[in-house]
Amino acid sequence: MCGETRSIMEIQEVENWPDELREQARALYECSFPTEELRDFDGLFERNPSILVARKGDVLLGFSIFRVLEEASLGYLWYLCVDQSARGGGIGRQLYKRTLDLLKNGNHLKGLIFEVERLDSESHPVYGNPIRRVKFYERLGARLVLGYDYRQPPIPPYGEVPLQLMYHPIGGAPSEAELARIVEDFLRWGQGVEKEVRSRGLRLGCYTDTAGMSASPQG
Repeated sequence: MCGETRSIMEIQEVENWPDELREQARALYECSFPTEELRDFDGLFERNPSILVARKGDVLLGFSIFRVLEEASLGYLWYLCVDQSARGGGIGRQLYKRTLDLLKNGNHLKGLIFEVERLDSESHPVYGNPIRRVKFYERLGARLVLGYDYRQPPIPPYGEVPLQLMYHPIGGAPSEAELARIVEDFLRWGQGVEKEVRSRGLRLGCYTDTAGMSASPQG
């Protein structure tokens, strides 16, 4: 119609939440992840992460929160979520690709690392299907870190949470020894955990590579 204006979806990098989006972001954050994986929303920003928002006018559709772990030469995708009503429209893919592009820009990083629910986790009507999530990230270039029993450090009042690491190489694919160092550095600089990671049996793989896996991964 003549004179009618329509909002279009935009993806923007912001230094902090615009006032009109902050409470929407808090609500989306708190309903998009299991409670035991959630840090204090306001406390997230004490570490000065980068934020990408997908918005349509004053309506928040999704966001990603990520950091550069300079000591490890890694990008860490802390959280990425899309409002349930907006899923399936490519917003998550755009957020991920823009996140990766921003991390590549002048940072000379080895790759991007992040956590997802384990493949044997139950599907959830809001959080989604863990296998579909892994396949989504695989289509974008990320791979499962196989051979390591990763557990998210406790976020009080909860204990450790068994999760799965994924890694998106920015350069070439790492060797076993290089991947072990990447996981060690992520634990040290991303989670504050000092732990030796053995390289034997550690590798990047896809969901299809997990079929029939029975050997206990290192922890």
